[in-house]
Amino acid sequence: MKTPRTKAILKVLQRGREEKVARDVLRIFGASSLEECVATYEAVGAAERASLDEGVERVAAKGNAAFQLSVDSESA
Repeated sequence: MKTPRTKAILKVLQRGREEKVARDVLRIFGASSLEECVATYEAVGAAERASLDEGVERVAAKGNAAFQLSVDSESA
């Protein structure tokens, strides 16, 4: 089963890659940890999730090529 891209991004960020992207994602979620981001993402409804997806995708685009490849691999 394909992992949603936002969940893949959060998983890769939990590995300690792209600290700036991680900080920006924490701000989007209003969270203090990536684990809290995952919990929030799983708890919200479809409309809120779509909004989070948009914001996370926007800041994840700032990540380097290795980060992007890791996310693509995780979401496959």
